[in-house]
Amino acid sequence: MGNLTSIVNNNQQYVQPTGVNYANTAPKRNLVSPGWHWVTIEEAIIRDSKAGGKYVWLKLRTDDGDVLFDRINVLCESQTAVEIGMRALSAIAKANGRERFDDTSEMIGCRVSARVAIRHSDTYGDDNEVKAYSGNKDNKPARAGSKSFNDLRQVIRGNENRNQQAAFRSAEGPTGDEIPF
Repeated sequence: MGNLTSIVNNNQQYVQPTGVNYANTAPKRNLVSPGWHWVTIEEAIIRDSKAGGKYVWLKLRTDDGDVLFDRINVLCESQTAVEIGMRALSAIAKANGRERFDDTSEMIGCRVSARVAIRHSDTYGDDNEVKAYSGNKDNKPARAGSKSFNDLRQVIRGNENRNQQAAFRSAEGPTGDEIPF
């Protein structure tokens, strides 16, 4: 478990790690097929990277019982990596009705849809990689300009209009008119 707020707000410089070959030491696992899978977060731990940064290590279990692991960068030299990590954490939070997580313990038990790919590596062998998270029913991340994002925006606008119309009707009060139109 770990406090995410203190890490995300910390500004430090980091050095690049030296390469290490772990191909022969990693246990072989069955690969999860590429595509979207609903997962439950079983473990969420803040760990130190070899470069001196921090990442959130996640153990995810699919509805089929398969296990996936993910590393989400939250503090490192690469600003792009941190931005990608913050988007992943935000997607997981939003999929679970939250604005954000203040501690990794809050992530345990959260359900989210994860887009899984297979990463091919001569050094490490084939392994699964989580590419994106979503809570949408169509299992696609909503992006500005995308169909799912625009559909969601239309639903929100439609609900706002209905709420405004209902408020206007209730403000008018009863008219005593029996004609339904």
